Amino acid sequence: MRRVLENLTGLVSGVVIGTFGVVIHNFSVGWFPLGLIIALLGSAAANSALGIYWGRRGVRFWFLLGWTLIALRGGVFGNSDELLIMANGAGDAYLGLGFLLVLVSIWTRS
Repeated sequence: MRRVLENLTGLVSGVVIGTFGVVIHNFSVGWFPLGLIIALLGSAAANSALGIYWGRRGVRFWFLLGWTLIALRGGVFGNSDELLIMANGAGDAYLGLGFLLVLVSIWTRS
């Protein structure tokens, strides 16, 4: 029962952090992509914090699954042809670098 709750915590955390990242990734201050940096660092930090707290890599995998579901849903056209993650530099970097950062943080020791 404990592992089910751990995995569910990882999945819900991935969905929440992914949602915040999708909303904030396109924010910039002048030329500086502040929202993208906050979204990427927040995703990697949350994934690492889950691994440190629970002590298992499985929780990080479920975080990756929840994060990926939200990020991919944000990059697909909706009912009114709206996109949350546009095909611009910030959107491409968020999808590519975000997935790689979260994936690499699964195999870190801490």
